[in-house]
Order: sequence, then structure tokens, then C-alpha cells
Amino acid sequence: ETTRTWLALDLGVDWDSVKKVTLPIMSKFTARTNGSFIKLAHSSIGWSYYSCDPEFGSLQAKYLVVELERELAHYDVRFVNLKGIVEVIPRRLNKGIIVKKILRDIAARDGNAGVDFILCMGDDVSDEKMFTSVFSFVSEMDEDYANVIPSPPVSQLTEGTLPASQSFLREVPSVRCTDLTTPMFAYTVAVGKKPSHASQYVDGAEDVADLLVKMASGSANAFFRREKEGQQHLERFKS
Repeated sequence: ETTRTWLALDLGVDWDSVKKVTLPIMSKFTARTNGSFIKLAHSSIGWSYYSCDPEFGSLQAKYLVVELERELAHYDVRFVNLKGIVEVIPRRLNKGIIVKKILRDIAARDGNAGVDFILCMGDDVSDEKMFTSVFSFVSEMDEDYANVIPSPPVSQLTEGTLPASQSFLREVPSVRCTDLTTPMFAYTVAVGKKPSHASQYVDGAEDVADLLVKMASGSANAFFRREKEGQQHLERFKS
């Protein structure tokens, strides 16, 4: 039995209706595709073909997406086909809105004390929304709340012994921080050198672990890589 309080963003999708349309279609493809199965989550419906014959599974996934697109055309959903799974998710759902919601919640604590440090790292194309949300949050820190897009409403799924903060359940209608004189450090880091919205990058997953260990030990000798004018540069992590 969990002690956590589980929350979800209300993204304006009638999910019960989406499931009524989606599940029969996915069940049909599951019956004809050996090794496939359906994965249900609160805000996603997935059809996994990871364990299927790769060629046949990929072919069936393409046919599935075509049929889902036709039947769900009137719903505000989108389709993600990555790493052996086809997912139906709300169109507005992405990692970016989660990151911004968390940052706003933290900034609102202690009388709108703000945030003094952000480290956002990711290696997937879906992580790009996180990076842009960090930049968006920083740009809004002293903005009038009427000029920013509010986070989606939050619904509480379970009542655990660790209650959610009230500012997370009901967003504080202010993004003005009480102390803007304190320096804030925000790092967006892509894992692997590639085109990205991130400001810095590390070469691989082993660098992520190394960086976190050095940060936990209080070491200032942690580095990110920054691409500048066609040359690699190392940037010291500012502790």
C-alpha cells in the first residue's frame, strides 16, 4: 500500500470515451500480432509490440496508427510511436508542462521565494519540451500572472499519508518572486552531442552519473560541454 498522494493534470480530454473507441481497435491488433499487449495508464493507452517480430510488429503498428487516427479524429489526442510501442495520449500532454508545473510550485513556496537552481537533463526527443519550459519559466519569473499561460488544473487521484502541497493543487496566481537579487543558475543539458534546445551537453549517460556524484559531494569540479563557434568548450559547474 502506497503512502504517496497521486495527482494528474486535467487536460480536457474525455478519457473514458477515448478508451471506448481505442481498446477494441487495439484488442483486434493484439489478437493478430503474437507477443503484443495493451498497456493502460491514467493518461495514456499503449499498444506494445516490443517483443514481436520486428518487421511484422512495425508493419502492424503503422496500420494501427492509421486506424486510430481515423476513429479518434474528433478527440484532442495525438499518437506516439517510439521504441516498440504506440501510445494514445492527450495532445497537450508533454514533459514540458509537468516541469513548468513543478517549478511554479517550488517557486511559490515560502512566500514566493523563487528558485535558485535548476538542472534539467534528458537524452530523448521528448525531453526538448522540458528544456524550452525551463527557459519559459525563467522568462516569466517577474511577469504579471495575467500575461502567462496557467498550468492545467490538477486532480487528486489518491489520498496518501503524504499530502500534496496546496500551491500544486491550486496554482498561486503569481509568478513574481520576493527576492530577484539572489542569483539563479539554470542548466539544460542534453545527453549526447546532437541538435537540441539545451544550452549544454554531456557525452553520455556515464557523465550524468559522474556529474550527480560530484554535485552530491559538493565538488565544484563538474563540467558541462558547450558548443560555441564550431569548437567544444568545457563550462565549470558553479556550485
